[in-house]
Amino acid sequence: MGHRLEDAVKAHRITTLCVVRSGETVVAVGPQDMPMPISSIRKSMISALFGRLIASGDVQLTMTLADFGIDDCPCLTDQERTATLEHLLTACSGVYLPLHSEFYDIFRNTPSDWPHRGSAAPGTKFHYSNWDFNVLGEIYQRVSGRALFTAIDGILARPLGFRDWNPLEHTGLRYGYDPLGATPRYPNYAIHLSARDLARFGQLYLNDGIWDGSEIVPSDWVRVSTQTRVETGLPGPFRSYGYLWWTTDGGDATALPPGSSSAVGLGGQTVSVIPSHQMVIVAQREDRAGGFTQMALPTGIIDSVLQR
Repeated sequence: MGHRLEDAVKAHRITTLCVVRSGETVVAVGPQDMPMPISSIRKSMISALFGRLIASGDVQLTMTLADFGIDDCPCLTDQERTATLEHLLTACSGVYLPLHSEFYDIFRNTPSDWPHRGSAAPGTKFHYSNWDFNVLGEIYQRVSGRALFTAIDGILARPLGFRDWNPLEHTGLRYGYDPLGATPRYPNYAIHLSARDLARFGQLYLNDGIWDGSEIVPSDWVRVSTQTRVETGLPGPFRSYGYLWWTTDGGDATALPPGSSSAVGLGGQTVSVIPSHQMVIVAQREDRAGGFTQMALPTGIIDSVLQR
């Protein structure tokens, strides 16, 4: 590891860094086999599962919350019930149920105002809300008839050969309110994964959904889900979003090369897929104390790795 990369890892308190280029690990910093909380990286894994359901015709992007029988307390309004699966996958549902704590903008690292209920029709405004993401887990289970963690184990973890994964130890359902819009009705699907197992998930997307000759995620879905579907209004490098993937279209000095996509979790847990360099970068932070919530993969890491 060069001095520049070593300095960047220390400066940004990176616990684990794994870089895979053309299928070979070229950087391995920290314990590669230690499962750690992946936070919202799980959302991109949920996207992968939905890609299979959509390809099989079991569900359509135009189906609504009403079609799925989704409600909450307080009850959803008629307008909110028109939110579609596509709106949920792009965080544009327009469902802003009352918070029970202060809203915290994790992308600007500051307290902020929660949108007024009914202030945006479904599909008209991006707002990163755990309500949307948690409901997607419930919808997947209703449509597929399969528990979400069971699906992740059978569809992703086992075929990809995850080496440090135990679904009984490394999963958990968390019910309750949170500062990002979650309600007790639909849980947060908490997952722990190691850097080297996350790298395999990233490599799957670099391989257009193919692993050992088998199509794990439909290649068409890999392409459309990692292309920009909405502009977010957030600061770089979070200006564009696909179907539960952050996308990069160019023109942002803080971002990855154009055509890249990232799964990102609180505190800087990242899996970045960079087709232009045939590369996957995984970064994890174990210590997220003291309000250290930098979400993006640091540019010092990006620059050092891409120049290798």
